[in-house]
Amino acid sequence: MSRLSAIRTIKGRTSAALWLSTVLWSLFLAVSPANAQDAGMRDKVAIITGTSHGLGRELALLGAKNGMKLVLVDMRAEPSQQLAEQIRTQGGEAVFVEADLADQNQRGKVIDQAMERFGRIDYLFNNAGYSYIATLEQMDLKQAKHLFDVNYWAYADLAQRVIPIMREQGGGTILNVSSILGMRPAPEGLGHYAATKHALHGLFQTVAVELKEDNIKVFLAAPAGMRTQISKHSVGPGASDEDRAADWEDPAIPARDIFEMIQGNQTVFNPGYIGRQ
Repeated sequence: MSRLSAIRTIKGRTSAALWLSTVLWSLFLAVSPANAQDAGMRDKVAIITGTSHGLGRELALLGAKNGMKLVLVDMRAEPSQQLAEQIRTQGGEAVFVEADLADQNQRGKVIDQAMERFGRIDYLFNNAGYSYIATLEQMDLKQAKHLFDVNYWAYADLAQRVIPIMREQGGGTILNVSSILGMRPAPEGLGHYAATKHALHGLFQTVAVELKEDNIKVFLAAPAGMRTQISKHSVGPGASDEDRAADWEDPAIPARDIFEMIQGNQTVFNPGYIGRQ
């Protein structure tokens, strides 16, 4: 049985299963021909939001490995500034744009600075997000709307802004990071978060059809739990100091899957162990 086949037999979400999935998949990647740099991505310009931690950081590292010119975006400046400097030190090209994506005016700044620095945008990785944990009865409408501003409207707004740029260039790629909770019911208190992810699926599956003739590929990546800062940055009455993501999957694995899947034509996919069960 191949390593990849062995991984597909792993079931459940226990810590042991996640650990084994991570180890086996890492071994597979180590010998995979796709581990080499993708020449088709060299010198392509990619905007990646939410790069300070977790999946966004791993997407940036893979982008740099593949020779992309990167625009890193986050409201938490220091980690992404350090990442951009690390990439430049290693011979890559990366700039950082500090932006609160809940503010539509700051979204425009992201696009403007990318164009000023590189003159084109080939990839948009919509990744930034957080969780507001509250039942419907507990909902604070202002907080719920802010969640949608970051997790949904920022994705739609940034995508709308890059469409004419990509169309004029002859094509491009828009990757939206959703969640498995955008495809199935969520646990108690995560309904608002799940609603933002369901909304992404509703919009961008249609957008994928609308932009097909323009050679603009649109994707929705719906991973399961990853070891990110999502617990630390959660807000709402259901938020706690417990790190519920502590034993979840290494985000480097879904990041690798995303880079592989955006070479194809499957609009919605599940990167990480959930896609290999």
